[in-house]
Formats: sequence, C-alpha cells, structure tokens
Amino acid sequence: MKHLRRVRLAGAAVAAMVLSGSASAEPEVKPAPEVLEVGTLTSTFAEFQRTCAAQGQRLWGHSLCAPLLVVHPGTRVFVASTWPKGAGTGPWVGVLPSDLTIANTALTWAGTTWVQLQAPLPDAPVRRRALIAHEAFHRLRTTLGQPGREKDNAHLDGIEGRTLLQLEWRALAAALRTTTPSVRARAVEDALVFRRERRALFAGAAVAEGLLEENEGLAEYTGVALAGADAGGRRALALENLDDGARRKSFVRAFAYASGPAYGLLLDEAGPRAQGWRARALAGADLGALLQDALRLGTPESSPEREARYDGAALRETERERARIAQARAEALRKKLVEGPVLHLPLVRMRIQFNPGELVPLAEHGTVYPGARIVDAWGSLTTTSDVLLSSDWKKATVNAPSTEPRDGRWEGEGWVLELAPGWHAKAGARPGDLVLQAPEARAPTPLP
Repeated sequence: MKHLRRVRLAGAAVAAMVLSGSASAEPEVKPAPEVLEVGTLTSTFAEFQRTCAAQGQRLWGHSLCAPLLVVHPGTRVFVASTWPKGAGTGPWVGVLPSDLTIANTALTWAGTTWVQLQAPLPDAPVRRRALIAHEAFHRLRTTLGQPGREKDNAHLDGIEGRTLLQLEWRALAAALRTTTPSVRARAVEDALVFRRERRALFAGAAVAEGLLEENEGLAEYTGVALAGADAGGRRALALENLDDGARRKSFVRAFAYASGPAYGLLLDEAGPRAQGWRARALAGADLGALLQDALRLGTPESSPEREARYDGAALRETERERARIAQARAEALRKKLVEGPVLHLPLVRMRIQFNPGELVPLAEHGTVYPGARIVDAWGSLTTTSDVLLSSDWKKATVNAPSTEPRDGRWEGEGWVLELAPGWHAKAGARPGDLVLQAPEARAPTPLP
C-alpha cells in the first residue's frame, strides 16, 4: 500500500470551483486497488470528529462536523468516513466517477455534501488538521447557502501590487512575533498603510481582495485556529503561511491563504473591541478595517521610513527582475492562447481543479491556468500545459490541435480532451481556430 508522505499545505494546495449544478452520479462499482491506508484515515476521521462540533460552534456558531472523502488522484480510489444515506457501517471504500474532479473542496455527490480531500494528506498532524478544518468551513458555507464569491485579482501580479502585498505581509509577521501592545500596534499600522496604498492604486482592488479573503482567507484562518494547540502554536502556523505565501509564483488567487490567518489571529487577540468580528467578516466587513477599529488606530500616510523597516528597496528590485521575466512569459502565452490558432470550449456547468499558486493573468483576455482539469457538459479536459479561462468564466481556450478527434479522444500540445457523445468542433472566426459545439438538435421522427 502507498504510505502517506509529507506535503506542505501551502505549497501543494489544489482548489476547485463549481459554477452551477452539483454532481449527483452514483459510485462506480469496481474493485478498489489498495492505494490508501484505510486504518490511518479512519483515525484521522475520528480525530476531527472529536473537535469539529465544539470548535465550529466557538468560531462560527455552527458545527464543522461533516462526512469526509479522501481520494487518490491516480486511481480515483476513495475512503469515506461514512456511507451515503446510511447504506452501510464503517468506512466506505470505492472508486470516484470519472466525471467528478478530485480536489480539496466541498463536493455534493451520491446524495451527500462531502468534505473532499486529495490524497496524500499532509504528513504533519497539525497541517492535516488545518486542511480538514479549512475545507469543512467551505462545506459549512455551502450547506448554509453561502458559497464563496470571487473576483479577479490580476493587480497582484504587477510590481506595485506584489510589492505592497509583501510589505503588508512582513508587517503582519512583525505584529504576530511580538506580544508587546505598542510594538504590535505599530506593525499593524504599517500593514494597514501598505494595504490602503495598494488598494488606492487599483480600481476595484478592495472589493476583489475582500471577496477572496472572506472565502479562502476565513477558511484558512479556521484551519489555523483549530489546528494550533495554543496561541503560540497558532501564531507559528500563521507565520509559516506568510512565509510560504511569499514563495508562491503567483499571488492572484493564493494571497488570502497568508493574509486571512494573520488578520484573524490578530483580531482574536485584539481585546474587547474585536468581539463579534467573525460575524461581521462573514457579512462583508474588511479584515483590515476590523483590526484598525479594534486597536483604535488612525490612518497615517505612507513614508520611505515605513518601507525601509521591511527592506522595501531590496524587495522592489527583486520584483522588477521578476516582472521582466513574467512579461516575457505572458507575451509567449498571449501569442499561444490569444493570437492562435486555438480551440475554444464553452463553459456551461464547469467544475475545475487547479493549483491556486500558479496562475498568470493576461489582462482583458482572462487568466492562464498552467495545468488544470475541467469537467463540463462536453466531457473533460486535462492539461499539463496552459489553458486560458476568460474573465467571465464562460470560455476556456487551448492551443489548436493538429489532428482530428479519435474515438471520442482529442489530443493537443499539453492537453487531452475526452468528448461527450455528439460534441464536435467547427471552424472559428479566424483561420485555424476551432470552436467546440453541442450536439445538434434532431428533428422528431415522423409518425407512420
């Protein structure tokens, strides 16, 4: 059997989003290869069960307890903490249907809303607990009818956006490392100045960032808050998230994994004026504004001295060099996925599996996902290279294939498309482009 190996959550997170509908297919009846340790996972399920009710009530006023489903990505074998609809006792072992994505997410399938987790789980117990609690928060919001909303944060891929975000993180880290009120207040004030300066530079940034912090930021805060044994342990986890966040290739969709726990823990320790902050955050209140109010901080201006405290000059130089390399990569992706020739795939009821730390914005054209799996009405697309999703999430684009589909399977450079029956491609608006088309409606058979 394959043993669980060490995986850092912040470096190997996989996310999934559902635009409409929910998966309801029944499980495939197949022999299950022995690729997951049922006994180990059963112990993990029991450990979460011992804390999910009380801790969920403490944080959010609702239990975080949920059925858990761990899936091996290579074989699609799963081990679940319970059987759907009470059909059996003990752990449920089977094979996940091929039309479902495998990811860390909330999944509605077989009449149950699961916390789905991709194997292997993190080897470190504290990170394993944090991952499960993070996804249990998403599942809770789904069952409450409050699914997360997101907007594009492409501004976090440019020099100023990235620099000011990292300066904010460095100040938050300084605040978490001290328990001296005056020192913490100054560091928090620094963080809020960088935050305000960044959001003033980019129209809509406050709204877009706030939505991701409400969704992924509060989920990751939940994981850290439940996983840490004490205040010191929780701060150590948040500091690790900040450190890991700065090493990501892209901050566009991943930044809230670092920001959320930092602001959440600082609010937890901010005193009486912070009481009730979680409910206000779920209602849309900005985490920075909540912390500013709790600590009675003013709104000072930015200054060179403030940046110098966090080595801002060296950081800007590093970001200028990164921008030069990123611009060349973005130009190559634009030629490949915008100028064509390309294959366009309509997104109707998409489910997508991807790494949130690898995204590349292409301005008004959308965002490139370097490696993803998309399931939709037309079948499934698996990419090991690049796929472009439009900003409105209505179209996916890959480089055009040089061959025709064969037996429902179509291959291009870095992608494989498994087509649903009846779907086909027609010529696009430009020479060489293709557009995937739904099966044509058939005329009714005339009566005899």
